[in-house]
Parts: sequence; structure tokens; C-alpha cells
Amino acid sequence: MLKCPFCQALHVDNTLFCDECGTYLLEEEGRDTFQLKEDQREPAAEFSQSSEAAGVPGFSSNSPPVIRLKIANTHRKLEVKPENILYLGRLDPVANIYPEIDLSNDNGLEFGVSRQHLRVLRRIEGVFIEDLGSINGSFINGQKLAPYQPEPLVDGDIIRLGRLDVEVSFSLQ
Repeated sequence: MLKCPFCQALHVDNTLFCDECGTYLLEEEGRDTFQLKEDQREPAAEFSQSSEAAGVPGFSSNSPPVIRLKIANTHRKLEVKPENILYLGRLDPVANIYPEIDLSNDNGLEFGVSRQHLRVLRRIEGVFIEDLGSINGSFINGQKLAPYQPEPLVDGDIIRLGRLDVEVSFSLQ
């Protein structure tokens, strides 16, 4: 049985998406890799350049960036340091939904923010965002995100959850 890491619902093995919250269930499991031959490996210098292309200069798995979020309508500013996955949405204790970034007090309901709207993923290549199948959609710099398809997040991006704009910037500690 698989247990959803977000809402804790149980599902049969090899279920792709949680029936309760829509979270992709095989994120941490079921991804096998094979050993590359020595001549197929990239040098470390080239690897760090690819992370700079993702908008976070010098980003590596050992030095995660601090993400600064500025909520447009309330001007609230947040600093977060995602260890792996960070959820944005609205709090709903009845449905056992507790996003790390709760946008309820930023008029999230009025602006069309879903309870489980978006997640920020920290990967070796950089930082990505992924719409969680929200009703009103997510946008990055005016471009609509396809649900469950991670898109790179770079310094200065404006993400929109429903009709709520959030300005993103990065810094390294």
C-alpha cells in the first residue's frame, strides 16, 4: 500500500495520483537509475552551470537557496528554505490539509486559491513549481502551467495562483 505524503490517504501499489488530494505518489519511489559509464559522466563544473541556468547561481544540493515570496495584494513577505517539497494553498483542518504556505489570510479563497494549489520542488538542477490540478490554474509570468508538470522557477518570476500574484526572488545563505 502507498501512503500519500500530503494527506496520508492509503492507495494500492503503483497508484500514480492520490484520489483525495491529487499528489503524485511515486515522487520518491519507483524511479530506478542505471550506472553511467565513466566516459558518460558530466564534469562537476558543467553541472553547476546547469544550476545557474535554472536561475539560482551556485545552487547545489548542499546549499539550498532561500526563496523570498511577496504576496501582491497584502504585501506580506515570506522567506522559506525548502528542503525538498513546499506546498502552497489554503488551510483546511476538516480535510486535514495543512500547506506550508497558507494563503488563507491573503484572501486566498476570494482570489481562487485551491486548498492544494501549487508545490515548489527543490531538485539538484534547481527549483521548480508544479500546479497540483487546481481549479483556477497556476501561471508563471503569464503562461499557464500544465497540471503536474514541473516548470523551472527563476529569480524575479511572478507566479499566479488563481488570481493571486506572488513575486519570487532567491538568495543563498
